[in-house]
Amino acid sequence: MSARPTLILPASHDGPLLVKAISGEITPFSDAAHAKQTFDIVLPGQMARLYSHELPKMRDREKLAAARFAIEDRTGAPLDGQHIAFGAGTDTRLAVIEMAVLSACLTQLNSKGIDVAEIYVDFDWAAPQESPIVLQDRIIFAGSEGYTIDPDWADDDLKTLKVSDWSSVHSHEKKLSLRQGEFSRKSPLKLPVQSLSQIAALFAFACASWLALQAAQIRAVSAQASDLKTQTAALYANATGQDAPANPALAVTRAVKSGPKTNADFLPLLAGLNAALLQTNNIAVQSMSYEASKSQLNLRLIYPSFEGAGQLQQAVSRTGGVFRPGGVREQNGILIGDATFELGAPS
Repeated sequence: MSARPTLILPASHDGPLLVKAISGEITPFSDAAHAKQTFDIVLPGQMARLYSHELPKMRDREKLAAARFAIEDRTGAPLDGQHIAFGAGTDTRLAVIEMAVLSACLTQLNSKGIDVAEIYVDFDWAAPQESPIVLQDRIIFAGSEGYTIDPDWADDDLKTLKVSDWSSVHSHEKKLSLRQGEFSRKSPLKLPVQSLSQIAALFAFACASWLALQAAQIRAVSAQASDLKTQTAALYANATGQDAPANPALAVTRAVKSGPKTNADFLPLLAGLNAALLQTNNIAVQSMSYEASKSQLNLRLIYPSFEGAGQLQQAVSRTGGVFRPGGVREQNGILIGDATFELGAPS
């Protein structure tokens, strides 16, 4: 017997919902007593049919297509809009039920707050018996390929059989659940407290690692900025013959705006590069050298993305300079690209 109580759906629209407890006791369904509980569901057998098959092992999608083709002649109707469920293990049967019917049943049960576990057909759920099971709203011919009929369709000899109730109908183990495919149960993930503690510890470790990585990146950027400032000062001294001031970049900008250029093109080049960099986001200079014979800056840049080189090239073109980027590559977790910068229109 199932470890869960069973909810038995009526065969007629005005019939009662019945609850079969684990103990076997039968009671009418009550919202107050049974809502928000988990049940196995037993559907009237008139809703579905079961067929044997000889399909080989294959992928689920291929098996479903093969099943539709194999039994379409046996049903006498196209299987579009039909839900097909397969037996598990050595159970070489499949069940066919209309999708709209099964969906409507689940919608109605969910509206009552019922948690549906497994779904069975009554003639497959009931343990096989030598004689039909005669109930008030149906007659069940239990078995692996059984069926259910309305009492009005019964032959005269069936009408002489004693009418039973659901307390005398028992379930068996080898039954096929319709809770498959798109009608599979979507159960919430339940983790033990120990697992939750482990997840919390992993999350804390990940946060600590992220903070440590951020701190390391900040230190690396600061070191790069300090190194770049040293390189700029050395280039300033080589190009002007004067010691670099505390802020070489500011001195370059003021020199270009206020007076004649030096005999070298370094200061205008640096000023033009700074003007272009101000128009971009998060593009940094990792290293820089001045090539006097070509009046150009040789650069190694750090980009925030692969599109950064194109963005800087557009910014340089707006300032009247020429920016020739090389390929952008990933190195130690950052994007690096070599480039050259010069003034004037490209040749």
